[in-house]
Amino acid sequence: STAGIHPSAVIEEGANVANSASIGPFCHIGKNAKVGANTVLKGHVSLGHGASIGSDALIYPNVTIYHDCQLGDRTIIHSGTVIGSDGFGFAPDLAAGEWVKVPQVGKVVIGHDVEIGSNTSVDRGALGDTVIEDGCKIDNLVQIAHNVHIGSLTVVAGNTAIAGSTRIGKMCMIGGSSSFSGHLTIADRTTISGGTTI
Repeated sequence: STAGIHPSAVIEEGANVANSASIGPFCHIGKNAKVGANTVLKGHVSLGHGASIGSDALIYPNVTIYHDCQLGDRTIIHSGTVIGSDGFGFAPDLAAGEWVKVPQVGKVVIGHDVEIGSNTSVDRGALGDTVIEDGCKIDNLVQIAHNVHIGSLTVVAGNTAIAGSTRIGKMCMIGGSSSFSGHLTIADRTTISGGTTI
């Protein structure tokens, strides 16, 4: 893509877009957001306020990156993926007979050389951050909940769901349609067959 900002894009006050970046039609870049050198945002990408994308990244159409999230260099994110939506945090108020939303005040931090498939959700942290380390490859339709930490070079196949605060080691191979309960620790170099529940 040719460097430059499409006339239909909206760039808010204080945003820092590298001169070599390419911002496609109908993109929205929030206040104080940053887009690095040679990074390409295809059409209809939303980058929230204070969020940042490193250099040489490729963000396909209709990706949403919420406020304050951080993406490293050479990140590739496919269409329909949401980075930084609220984690599933609700507390029961028995007196009122309802569920009360717990504020999700962390962010998502994604390292370098990470690729994330289409229609995947990575929730922001409740207090700390949700972290995906360098070199991870995440397939389509994966759910990564709040405060999950995925070690470097781990690969996760489609339809996998990882519940909150689970920590997955480095260089793991996770088969499709696997599911993880919350607050687990998975050792480095673990291989998990498709359809496994842990």
